[in-house]
Amino acid sequence: MSADPSSFLQKQVKIHSVTAKPELNNKIGIAQSFLSDRNRYLVSLPPHISPSPIALKADNLAIPSYPEIARGKLDELWGMVMTVYHDDNLKEVVRRGVTTVESRLPPNVKIHHVAIGTLILLLGTIYFIGFNKTVMLISLILMGCVVALPDIVAKRDIKSTVKNFPFRWKEAVEQNTGYRLSQRMATGVLVVILVLSSKVLLSPRTRPPTKSGMDTNLKESGISRNTGASFTMEEIYNLGFNDARNEKSIGDSLPADHASMTFKSSSYNFDYDDIDYDNYIPTPAPKKSKFGIGTIMALLAVGRTVKDLGFVGNRFESNLFIANVKNLPPMKLAFLCFMVYRVISVFI
Repeated sequence: MSADPSSFLQKQVKIHSVTAKPELNNKIGIAQSFLSDRNRYLVSLPPHISPSPIALKADNLAIPSYPEIARGKLDELWGMVMTVYHDDNLKEVVRRGVTTVESRLPPNVKIHHVAIGTLILLLGTIYFIGFNKTVMLISLILMGCVVALPDIVAKRDIKSTVKNFPFRWKEAVEQNTGYRLSQRMATGVLVVILVLSSKVLLSPRTRPPTKSGMDTNLKESGISRNTGASFTMEEIYNLGFNDARNEKSIGDSLPADHASMTFKSSSYNFDYDDIDYDNYIPTPAPKKSKFGIGTIMALLAVGRTVKDLGFVGNRFESNLFIANVKNLPPMKLAFLCFMVYRVISVFI
């Protein structure tokens, strides 16, 4: 008998048609091994569903679609949240933590003051570095907390938690991707994510051009502001030139009611034929790097798909890969094409 008769090993599988334990139906797990003597796959599930792997027949397993995988991840996350919420040990840790924090605060400072200060800090972070960078920073922190959650629940000290973090990270990657990685490869993935995230977080924030006052723009143009709702052609030209020089959009310096304003005669002769327009073309802004977290996720998705569709054991079979791609459902094929385009677009 084949060691993997249904080609489920190291893949995410959906459980269905189980009558003995119907609560397992529609759950997403990973087929860890095949028990040839029992003709069953050993499927590992999230800890809140089953702490130990379950032996199931191939007839009760299927390859889930991407929406089913996403739904399974949400269910897994919600299950983890509820498990943590109902965990008495964790509640006791939180209570002790709150008590410890309160005991170290000044006499007139309460825990809710700290909460308000944290909220202000969060809003300040959003203001100074932007919403997207703040979300990324919080995501990195939460990711670390989730990976280290078993050690936190077990009440291990900070030194032991930090020491165990690489092994916890490796387990998390294998659980969520189905890849079997060496400890060095898992650590390398973590380092790459941290380096790319740091590059994004430390990059200078680009603010949208703001509406500057008309007096300031006219002063930079070397002319004085005329009274009344009218402009000379020289003023309009200089405003446009300053917009181009400062890489602003056309008309950015004009007031909101400029459409209703009138032009008045020039205070001096202005010969437009003497202007060297080539010197006034603004330098295009440098292109931003397209290689970010989204590209990394797309690259991982493409790699996982190629592994699932084209590898037999540790060997890539091109004919098998082509045949499996042709038999993909339209939605999965469209998703694969989008991911491939995302990766290729970085180099275009």
